[in-house]
Amino acid sequence: MQGAAISPVFWSAFGLLYALSLLPLTAFARGRALSALVFVAFAAGVVAAAILFARLAVDIEPPPLSGNSLLLFAAPIAALGAAMALWGSAALLEKGAPLIEGFVRGVGRLSIALVLAMAAIQFSAVILRYVFGVNLIAVQESVTYLHGAVFLLAGGYALLTDDHVRVDIFYRDAGPRKKAIVDLAGFYLLLAPFCFVALWAAVPYVANSWAVREGSVEQSGIKGVYLLKTLIPIYLTLLVLAGFVTATRAAAILRKSG
Repeated sequence: MQGAAISPVFWSAFGLLYALSLLPLTAFARGRALSALVFVAFAAGVVAAAILFARLAVDIEPPPLSGNSLLLFAAPIAALGAAMALWGSAALLEKGAPLIEGFVRGVGRLSIALVLAMAAIQFSAVILRYVFGVNLIAVQESVTYLHGAVFLLAGGYALLTDDHVRVDIFYRDAGPRKKAIVDLAGFYLLLAPFCFVALWAAVPYVANSWAVREGSVEQSGIKGVYLLKTLIPIYLTLLVLAGFVTATRAAAILRKSG
């Protein structure tokens, strides 16, 4: 990561999000100690493999992890592994998944209010411009802000409610077990890698924007472009959390049927 300094909070949050994404896989392990050991080893192995791939690949810069950032990243993984050894992965999934699902759904419902606000502001902008001859740049930009917020905040909610666009070939007529396999594989092979790579690329981009308090290029525009850009990592985080919930459901179905 280059540019503005990244807050230590990011490393802990990134490690926690990464650890949560791997937690549904432990539903297939037997024994608390074994599942915790496999979880920590797998989490460390995936990170090591990603760094090694970045070093060997062409034109890909490996993550510049310092000792402190690596420690902050690893701390949530170790804490979640310890909790798993004490209470078991099933208990963590049973209590954690509903809380995370409720949070993602709550953020998604917030986007409904933003749609209403966006429509009201757009209507007001049209009246001001064509009836009173007043053209306010900040009002026009606020519609753009709300439009972006609606889509970025509702992404995780759409995934949870299965309202996203799905390339449906076999899924619609498949049984619960095959659907669970597709959901689990889709999260770990497609959605999670995309979200973490995009999050890794987006955070320095947003940090640079915060460092200069980036605003509108228009003199009378909204001086909060850095706030709008902050929605990008929030969107990716919500997608990972929604994927965690779907992966937990899929793992439960596969475990019962297997």
